[in-house]
Amino acid sequence: MSRSLAGYDYDYDDFFTAPRAPADDRTPEQLARAVFEDAPRPVRWFLVSGFRYGLGLKFGPRPSPEHVLGWAIIDRSPGAVTVESRSWFLTSRLVFRTEPARVTYSTYVRYDRRIAAIIWPPVSILHRQVVPRILRHAARRAQTRPAGAGGQLGR
Repeated sequence: MSRSLAGYDYDYDDFFTAPRAPADDRTPEQLARAVFEDAPRPVRWFLVSGFRYGLGLKFGPRPSPEHVLGWAIIDRSPGAVTVESRSWFLTSRLVFRTEPARVTYSTYVRYDRRIAAIIWPPVSILHRQVVPRILRHAARRAQTRPAGAGGQLGR
């Protein structure tokens, strides 16, 4: 059953949160960049490989002020940034939000072809394991290191 968010129909959604440090003054776009672009190199490689070869997502230039790890920025507001990427069978939107006490990463996937309903459910199992870890890693980095310093992911 399809649902809708601001005119975007989707078939799958989830969201994850992590605590936000009081001194963390990053914008939602800076958070999105920290999640993807400041992740340790092996994690970035894993993400890009999965996005591109596993899901066939198409990406824009990297680095780019209009893209986050190749995902097109389609909306910016003071409290959220939305990025989008498409493949031949699905469209994915990610929304990063910053609130005073927490940060949120939401995923919305639309099945553009029937095959997406077969491919995405098993992929979503891995997605639900990886996303909370990379979000917590990015949230912790605001407390411990300057952006771009790399690091190890942990539980």
